[in-house]
Amino acid sequence: MSEPRTDRAGPSDPVAGTAPQRTGDRPAVPALAAAVALGALAAAFAAAELFFGLTDRGYGMFIDELYYLACARHLAWGFVDHPPLAPALLRLSTAVLGEGRLALRLLPALAGAATVALTGWLAGRFGAGLAGRLLAAAAVALAPLFLVIFGVFSMNAFELLLWLVLAVLLVEIEERDEPRLWLAFGAVAGIALLDKHTVVLLIAGLAVGLVATPARRHLGQRWLWLGAALALLIAAPNLAWQVTHGWPSIEFYRNADLYKNLPTPPLEELELQLFASNPGAAPLWLAGLAALLAGRRWRAWRHLGWAALALLALMVFSGKSRPDRIAGIYPLLFAAGAAGIEVWVRQRWSAAAARWAVAAVAAPLVAIGLWALPLGLPILPPPQLAAWLEARGLSFQIERGAGKTAALPQWFADRTGWPELVADVTAVVERLPPAERRRAVIFAQSYGQAGAVEALGHDLPPVYANQNTYFLWGPPPRPVTVAVVLGDHRERLEELFEEVEEARVHHCEWCMRWRDDMPIWIVRRPRRPIAELWPTFKHYE
Repeated sequence: MSEPRTDRAGPSDPVAGTAPQRTGDRPAVPALAAAVALGALAAAFAAAELFFGLTDRGYGMFIDELYYLACARHLAWGFVDHPPLAPALLRLSTAVLGEGRLALRLLPALAGAATVALTGWLAGRFGAGLAGRLLAAAAVALAPLFLVIFGVFSMNAFELLLWLVLAVLLVEIEERDEPRLWLAFGAVAGIALLDKHTVVLLIAGLAVGLVATPARRHLGQRWLWLGAALALLIAAPNLAWQVTHGWPSIEFYRNADLYKNLPTPPLEELELQLFASNPGAAPLWLAGLAALLAGRRWRAWRHLGWAALALLALMVFSGKSRPDRIAGIYPLLFAAGAAGIEVWVRQRWSAAAARWAVAAVAAPLVAIGLWALPLGLPILPPPQLAAWLEARGLSFQIERGAGKTAALPQWFADRTGWPELVADVTAVVERLPPAERRRAVIFAQSYGQAGAVEALGHDLPPVYANQNTYFLWGPPPRPVTVAVVLGDHRERLEELFEEVEEARVHHCEWCMRWRDDMPIWIVRRPRRPIAELWPTFKHYE
């Protein structure tokens, strides 16, 4: 695919000896019409996320949302499994809206709307007309993975938007021939590092692209390195927190790789990528990758194509089971693909032919995207969703272990059963004599259990857990004599306590199997002080 023609030259290409071409010959699209159309699509996306995220169809808070609420109550410059930005944003949201689902779902929905609109804008920057811009934006709005990510509160929602902003800045650096924009890139990259550490994957992919293309000229300029220094300066508080706490995030990532992430053969990983981004959108993002890599007149941005290719190769051949790790690259590819297809047809035939080409690409994208909506939005209640999946022969497992399976995909299964769990814990606590209840504590085996009891419980004993940052918030400040323990095995508890009583069994029909048939224990008189044993309980995963 070729780049739109231009009437202005850019900086000389030190390798080819020619000037990198820039976008030009763009169709005349009224700015107001484009803004209204993209704004309407973005607003519809946010409205759908909020409507289905706030109405009760058998789903509640997601397991990670319960944990983020706890982190928002314990603000710090770092957490074991994520940097500090997302909890800080949630703290602001809950201060205004309270600790309900609206406070959790509003910011991700707005981030999703911004990603939809900005993707369409970027397609226009590449040379797409109104049809191409709407196609690129619709590809984001109908990608099952994006619907999931922007439907719950997590750092992932902000990561996707930040990756796209970084891609826009890389385009603008070449489009404007303005190397000082590397400072803006560094500032956003630093913020992205405070949101999620995996932005280093994008930076690594970009390094590959710079080295492999004439864009390597930036490596010899001071602005790129000043931008890198600014990124490190912004991320420095989190780095300092990591140092003072013994680099817990590195231990977390290592354990997740060893014990949590499901090994995935290359073809299966490619299938995951295709399904997550909407199989109907594959021609679009593949066209975008081809345009960035091979377009003779798009060579100013060829390093972006190499960065995307490096990230795709990393995921396909690394054997990891999490397609969301590089999800942030797809809006760039959607935008480039929509522009590349439209411009290529328009230059060879006509504007009308270009609109027909866009419609031909959009048809399977929209059809499959609408068909797959129950995979991204909680449209169907759990029983109906389970039946829908079974009828289509669909099943999903993205983490290791028999307990990490369910009749529903994990992103829906882990939004069920939490109020029932808290009700069972409350019933067990109420069995305790008043004197014991006043000095009791609750021990949970996961941050989800602990977060649920804290967020949804009322007048319950303090909660402690050994997973991730909850471990750093322990041990209990006073000696433990009686506790309610969620999960675990009798044999292990009898090694730790003199008296072990199974008080209740929690059942959860639609949640992950590790949460179903879970015993809730009352334990008394620890054989050794819990504070002394606490370091042995650490579970980073």
